[in-house]
Amino acid sequence: MSNLSRREFSYLLAIKKYNDSGEGARINRIAKDLKIAPSSVFEEISHLEEKGLVKKKDDGVWITDDGIKSVNYIIKAHRVIEILLVNIGIDKEVACEYSKQFDYLVPQEIIEKLYNYLGKPSSCPHGLEIPL
Repeated sequence: MSNLSRREFSYLLAIKKYNDSGEGARINRIAKDLKIAPSSVFEEISHLEEKGLVKKKDDGVWITDDGIKSVNYIIKAHRVIEILLVNIGIDKEVACEYSKQFDYLVPQEIIEKLYNYLGKPSSCPHGLEIPL
């Protein structure tokens, strides 16, 4: 599993949003979505491509299978941590904010143990699906 920074995760989510609708993500659209200069987006896309997480094509940027696995892992980590925090009495919105601070740092082994400990939940406190 690729270790992602919060920034890399944000880029991958933005790219995935366009890919899920059947189109390649364009640098200018990603820049607008993330409120970042297009030159910075171009640089980060090159970095993500070097890591094998995206592929630049003529019709835009596409997330790779490894990129999707990385995104799904962080989504799962975030939602599992949210559940744990809500279970100990933290409001679900506050739990979401806390989870964002470290979800991408927690090793996969720990997330899987928490997931099993929590009974393999299918959704987070917000009702969103937990990827397998």
